[in-house]
Amino acid sequence: MAGAKPDRQVEWMRIRGRLQAEFGDGIFKSWLKPMTLLDKGAQGIAIQLPTRFMRDRVQGSYGERIRMLWFEADPALSEVGFVVKPLLQDAPARPAQRPAPAGNGSLDDFATPFQSFLTFENFIDGESNALAHGLCLGIADGNVRPSGPLYLFGGVGLGKTHLMQALALRLRRDRPDRPVLYFSSDDFRQHYIDAVNAKSVAGFKSRVRSFDVLMIDDVHLLNRNAGTQDELLHTINAFASRSRLMVISGNASPVGLEGIDERIRSRLSTGVSAQILPLETDYPLRLAFLERKAFETTLPAPQEVLVFLAERITSNMRVLQGAMNRLESHYRQFGGEISVDRAEKVLVDLLPVNDRTPTVEAIKKLVCDRYNVRPAEMDSPRRARAVARPRQVAMYLAKQLTSLSLPDIGRKFGRDHSTVLYGVRKIEKLMEDDKALEEEVEALRRKLEP
Repeated sequence: MAGAKPDRQVEWMRIRGRLQAEFGDGIFKSWLKPMTLLDKGAQGIAIQLPTRFMRDRVQGSYGERIRMLWFEADPALSEVGFVVKPLLQDAPARPAQRPAPAGNGSLDDFATPFQSFLTFENFIDGESNALAHGLCLGIADGNVRPSGPLYLFGGVGLGKTHLMQALALRLRRDRPDRPVLYFSSDDFRQHYIDAVNAKSVAGFKSRVRSFDVLMIDDVHLLNRNAGTQDELLHTINAFASRSRLMVISGNASPVGLEGIDERIRSRLSTGVSAQILPLETDYPLRLAFLERKAFETTLPAPQEVLVFLAERITSNMRVLQGAMNRLESHYRQFGGEISVDRAEKVLVDLLPVNDRTPTVEAIKKLVCDRYNVRPAEMDSPRRARAVARPRQVAMYLAKQLTSLSLPDIGRKFGRDHSTVLYGVRKIEKLMEDDKALEEEVEALRRKLEP
């Protein structure tokens, strides 16, 4: 919302509240919450979405309502558009190439190789990684100069390596006057051991310290290497004394690094630390990641499948990536429609056992089978008791077993929230007087519960 006028900021918050009330928490969280406002002055406004996929969906499904609310709030507006939020500002002009310092040479046999796709452009930022992303991007653009090492920490598969390599690649591209050396902890340890065995430690030290930026990934893996830790400490001190940049990553906060020398932990504590929070805290980030992967692979996964995966798989990006890879492989081999039920079967071992909340589709299918009703009739206008009662049972179970709001459940049945509320209360009342129905509904619930 940066750049928006105060009055438009206020109206934007009101409009977001209206949208949440009208479309329900589920739709709002999945699609509308990530929207941000770009004030274009006399030209109007633009609603920014983090991905092209989301932009197209919001514009197609909710765009007219959003425009209507805006034109009601501000009749002077000339345009309300929808755009993809840029991931980066324009890159600064590249400085002229300068000679590399002594010892830079060819890195093929020394540094850990970069992966060219691990760029800032391919990094999906969200609330959980905002600080780490902002610091790395600020360093790359020359706007941030940390005193002491920059330390990134968090669990497996959250993007630490991606951010470090993105920073290294950007500096190599835009700041050749700041040569970068990137090491995995294994490579740092092995090169140091090789230097000790070859009695060339002085050469190793000289080569490492000839760089302006040194990065060491997964420092916690050095927890059983006292000699390598001593060399790392001397290296950190050497870079600090020359006001050069070190970027280090680990799996815990500096004080929580088990098996790492207290002096190293102290050095990391006096620098700048940025935690990448667990992925389970950032649903919009998980969904944006899946949407990008679906777009990149051209996997025809409906949005409800991506939402299902984003809600169920919360551990890390690698598991999400693996889920998409497996779905794509299954689709290429067998074809057919990618549905929530199919995704659940294909990925059954990736879904936490205690978090396999039944989908509305699964509930409807089970109820249809029990009452011999065709699935299409669940969403039809038919009000005959043979169809209406099973529909109400399915609505009741959806309310009891899922976290969906009444409007969200209603949309699954082609109805509004008041119809769902009536159906739920109807079944509750009937079960009070009809023990056979109560036992029947409870049997269905047991089949659906994990």
